[in-house]
Amino acid sequence: MKDENITISHLSFICIKSNVQNTHVRVLIFVAKNAKKFTCTSRSDIVNSEDMQAISIVNNKIQREILLFNIYNEKSQNANDEQLYMIERELAKVMLNSEQKVIIIEDFNAHHSWWNAKISNSIRMKALIKWVNLYKCNLINTSDINTYHSYSSQSSSILDLAFASKNMCNHIKNWHINENANTEFNHEVILFTIVTKKVKLIENSLNASYNLQKVNWKDFNEHLQKTKDKMIVKMQRIMSLEAKVIYLIECIKNTVKLFVFKQRICAKSKLWWNNELIEMQKTLSSKKRIWKRCRNDDA
Repeated sequence: MKDENITISHLSFICIKSNVQNTHVRVLIFVAKNAKKFTCTSRSDIVNSEDMQAISIVNNKIQREILLFNIYNEKSQNANDEQLYMIERELAKVMLNSEQKVIIIEDFNAHHSWWNAKISNSIRMKALIKWVNLYKCNLINTSDINTYHSYSSQSSSILDLAFASKNMCNHIKNWHINENANTEFNHEVILFTIVTKKVKLIENSLNASYNLQKVNWKDFNEHLQKTKDKMIVKMQRIMSLEAKVIYLIECIKNTVKLFVFKQRICAKSKLWWNNELIEMQKTLSSKKRIWKRCRNDDA
């Protein structure tokens, strides 16, 4: 981005950037336009830098606001600057309430055995670890999973990190690399989900999708036969026809829970997906990882 006043527009997202004037911002946050149940607000009162931004995330399901920090750990261009990196220059100065819900993410360009067991010589991590320990933050990343691939040196490392305060950790689920995101950048696309305490995901049993291909029907039928006599005796004691139906439905549901597993349904689920395609996808992902590690700049 060569023009600091440039506006980045997208049909589905709103761009939030720092309010720094006369400089080139290196960090941006995009918020989906259809995410109308929560509000994201720039917090330039906390930090206002081309390499670091903070936003407040609020909705009626969150007891306290979530403060999200987006950071690029850029080295200072001033040779005389003792605080060489962004973490030392900006993040270390941020003072928060001990009850504040915090998520801190992005390219830290720091190396430590906490997130990479191969590291024996830690680099650019003292100020970061001091800050996350001060606010009792835990690592969200799954350790030892590479997030960056250098095609020129044909090496991989873990540069993109995410931390969350203790009061947020239990709400963060399913951190993973998006293997289906085909970008030309060296950094992987990382996803995770935030689930608030007051959110209840209630599944409609009428719409439940079961994996019928993996049901052991022999055991299913045997279990029904074993419990049939007991069910009949109890139903004879029930006078109301409606109560009998309810009892019978509960018996069948309990048997289903024992022998029939629900499919893992998401927005991208396909009814025609099968085990053969699963194996093909695993092979493709494996080949893609090899390609990322071994390709050069001309590839």
